[in-house]
Amino acid sequence: MKKTKYFGLILILLLHFCKDQTENSEQNNFIFVKGKNIHLRVQPDQKSKSLGFLQGGNKLEIVSESNDKTKIDEFIGKWIKVKVLSGKLKDNQGFVFSQFTLEKNISPIDLIYKETEITKRNKFLEKLKLDFPEYDEIGLYSFDELINFEIFVNDCKVKRIDTSVGFEQKEELIREFQNLQSNFSEAEFEKMTTCEFLWANYCGGTDILPYPYFSYSNKNSIKQIISSLNIESGDKENCYQTIDNKKYCFHISKTNEKFLIGGLCQMHINQK
Repeated sequence: MKKTKYFGLILILLLHFCKDQTENSEQNNFIFVKGKNIHLRVQPDQKSKSLGFLQGGNKLEIVSESNDKTKIDEFIGKWIKVKVLSGKLKDNQGFVFSQFTLEKNISPIDLIYKETEITKRNKFLEKLKLDFPEYDEIGLYSFDELINFEIFVNDCKVKRIDTSVGFEQKEELIREFQNLQSNFSEAEFEKMTTCEFLWANYCGGTDILPYPYFSYSNKNSIKQIISSLNIESGDKENCYQTIDNKKYCFHISKTNEKFLIGGLCQMHINQK
């Protein structure tokens, strides 16, 4: 009886293992279409019947692929047999030319954070919108929202290229920040902040995107918070008690070898 029971348990574990292996194999064997109106062909031939158009952002599972290179117009690539996982042609199988897909296991979201020259970055980001109109595997934010956010932040960075922003020493930044209490200047505070200033209600994990300080609508409350700080209570992390026993942290980050304030949040009472 025990042997039968244990055999059944082993069989279940093996089935789960095989299922996990299959799922992992599928997850690690995908490509994304880039561009618009890309043919899904019945055969690996430009003259083969088209099953319809794929759109940038459609996810494809690789069924098989050839190592033989071929030339179509000015493009050199190979034909890949795929199963369509998203978009209007979902569940269809056919062939797509590799020049119209990303590399294996690379998603459009990976490209947003690709290193590009700062002055050319916005043009690069705008092109991503055109290349992947149907990419929707994001979650909280859409692909366009994330790109628009990156463009906004990059604009801030471009404007700062020829300006001296930031402090060589952390202590110098804290000292200048503390001087704001008696002589607050919105412009001076902005110079102390990064282009990705995270303003959260409470310190800890958050899904909020960190925009430049000048873009926030409630900037006047910064002045009120700073004026209420007990400067003598400050610590090396730039956190302060207030006269009404709250605690705020103006977190310091290092960007391009310069110290800047990267965000503001309020500590929970039980946080240390």
